[in-house]
Amino acid sequence: MRLIPQFLLTLTILSGLAFAGEKNVLLLISDNQTWTDVGCYGNEIVKTPNIDGLAKEGVRFRQAFATTASCGPSRAVIYSGLLTHSNGQYAHPHREHNQEIRPDVTTVFEMLKGNGYRTGLIGKDHIRPLEKYPIDHKPRIKSRDVVAMAKSADEFMADSEDPFFLVMSFSDPHPVSIEGPAWGIPEPSKGYTPVQYDPSKIAVPSFLPDTPNVREGIAGYYQQISRMDFGVGETLRALEKNVHAEDTLVIFISDHGTSEPGAMGTHYEPGVRVPFVVRNPEIKEKGLVNEALVAFTDITPTILDWTKTKFDGDKLHGRSILPILASPDPEGWDHALLSHVGHDVFAHYPMRTLRGRKYKLIWNIIYGAEYPLPIDTVQRRTWLENRESGATTIGERTIEQFLHRPQLELYDLEADPGESVNLSTNAEYAEIKGKMVAELVKRLEKQQDSWLRKYHPERAGQ
Repeated sequence: MRLIPQFLLTLTILSGLAFAGEKNVLLLISDNQTWTDVGCYGNEIVKTPNIDGLAKEGVRFRQAFATTASCGPSRAVIYSGLLTHSNGQYAHPHREHNQEIRPDVTTVFEMLKGNGYRTGLIGKDHIRPLEKYPIDHKPRIKSRDVVAMAKSADEFMADSEDPFFLVMSFSDPHPVSIEGPAWGIPEPSKGYTPVQYDPSKIAVPSFLPDTPNVREGIAGYYQQISRMDFGVGETLRALEKNVHAEDTLVIFISDHGTSEPGAMGTHYEPGVRVPFVVRNPEIKEKGLVNEALVAFTDITPTILDWTKTKFDGDKLHGRSILPILASPDPEGWDHALLSHVGHDVFAHYPMRTLRGRKYKLIWNIIYGAEYPLPIDTVQRRTWLENRESGATTIGERTIEQFLHRPQLELYDLEADPGESVNLSTNAEYAEIKGKMVAELVKRLEKQQDSWLRKYHPERAGQ
């Protein structure tokens, strides 16, 4: 058992001693996968037997949310328990984007290391600066080589005498290029035979145009999802092999939704609503479906709760989901708070969103600007083909709606699941809008959101 270093005590962990328990954590992250694109979430085409099996053994959250639909910023939220406007990583960390987590933020890796845990991250990282992420096991393995990743996970588990926190971060189903269909498995994958999908049998989601090229892209996207699922299965088998299935909390999520327009870089459902499956070996009930609205800010406090790592919950933006795992419809979990600043340096468009069970309120902070698509969406075939065709819509939305957004968007998700009818100026919904704006501002003020120093959802302009 180890004492927590002083610098951790002064930041987030309460006074006193914290001791490592005998409980491990396995966090499985797919890359750019919308919640509907998993078998256990109702998709009858895509093959995900291992994720489906995990859901049968654990709890499937039906309404779970990435707080920002962008890879790097989303991972900073997952690993810090703080929304983007507070953790400082406003966009991607790599190349010209050059964003990183704030120096006064303590990551879950730091907290667990202080509590005697061995840490590992295999695959895609998108983290910066590395000194904020003390990782014992970080091999140089391609994050699409799911067989090699699982083998490395096996070695990590076998060599770990201390309790462990392991992140398996797959690059599937992130697009492989900006050319052609952009998705798929173009080269043989050692130790794995790809699943083939017929584009003609694809069910195109309503936020996308139904064209042959879109269908071809989705078929490739599904192919990558199935490969990632195979990697999940191999990793779970390694957990069994090393006799850790009964002492390990397993969480499966996607960092956010698909890379297609209308999803990535937005706060619309295809971008932020994600698969979220948890297996707690201490819960006897299996195959539960949970209706709580949970968000990625809840992941760090959940991990700290499971590992009995002491922390100051008031300094985090989420809360542990362990107490509600066996409660199908728990009270007090009716809203999720989302925060976005930018996907990349070319796509700065800050938004704050309060997502309720029936209504969603989106505050577009610089609403006078044209919405900038993320660089890896605007360059790909779906958007280019749509614009070149002269189409006036993209899925259920008009191009005008998509590119030029008002200050506030209010949607009735039951009557309008495609979020195409903005009710924010409808007098009949003025009371609902007013209550949601007040609740949004209250939460942001508590978090000391810096954007409130200059902007406000009830005030035009600056």
